[in-house]
Amino acid sequence: MSAPNPLKVAFARRHAAEVAAHVANQSYDAVVQTLHGLPVEVGAGVIAKLPHAVAVKLLASQTDERVAAWLSQAALDDALSLVLHLDQARRENVLARLPIRHIRQTLERLVIYPTKTVGAIVDPTVARLDGDTPLDQAVEMLRAEGENDVKRVWIVDGDARYRGLLDLSRALLARSGQLPVGELAVRPAPLRAETALAAALDVGEWLEHPELPVVDHRGHLLGALSRQRLATALEAEKPVGHGVLNSVTALTEQYFRVLGICLGDLLAGRRT
Repeated sequence: MSAPNPLKVAFARRHAAEVAAHVANQSYDAVVQTLHGLPVEVGAGVIAKLPHAVAVKLLASQTDERVAAWLSQAALDDALSLVLHLDQARRENVLARLPIRHIRQTLERLVIYPTKTVGAIVDPTVARLDGDTPLDQAVEMLRAEGENDVKRVWIVDGDARYRGLLDLSRALLARSGQLPVGELAVRPAPLRAETALAAALDVGEWLEHPELPVVDHRGHLLGALSRQRLATALEAEKPVGHGVLNSVTALTEQYFRVLGICLGDLLAGRRT
């Protein structure tokens, strides 16, 4: 096996986000080829910056031992991103294989939340994009990931911290496809993962949004929680009346149905 190109390793070490964005626009084989030969800690940094759907596919093809090796060598923020890209059912098994106990315990505290909290029922599979991604490139990435039918796209920074929600109407009206999607975002207030389900029910943001972002204590986007998913979890725990939450259901569902149509128009309208 030939030694890795030292320039490639140095560039990937210093510019993991740029490498991830470049290969994500090519093919899955390009992702695998780029990672080949990189030191474990450098490869972990690149994987952590990949779009969610690409990282999910990559990690799903790896053994628990291989993923645990990446986690054990990654910086904490990168390790957290890797865990969040993992299928939820695998997380505990992979973390159990980490050789360093304090790293394992730290990650478990960050991603495994008690029942009856928002973090326990969050949907981690939501579409997300780096805020520095140009609009045209973002559209191509969403198409490549099979996201033509998504209604909401969440915006994060290079460290996977929450930045906002893509405003579809502004995206459709954008004059330049090179405009970063971060400049087309609105910012619904996020839910903290440790928030109790009953307390989350009273958040005023539900009046404007049927789905809210969920973040950890450092602002990383863990996923999103829909009003319907929250209500279902509360009903399973104890039947309660939902008051104003239910009173706005019909209006907001229609509103976001229209936004979903707008995103479909955006994806269709920018086909080359």
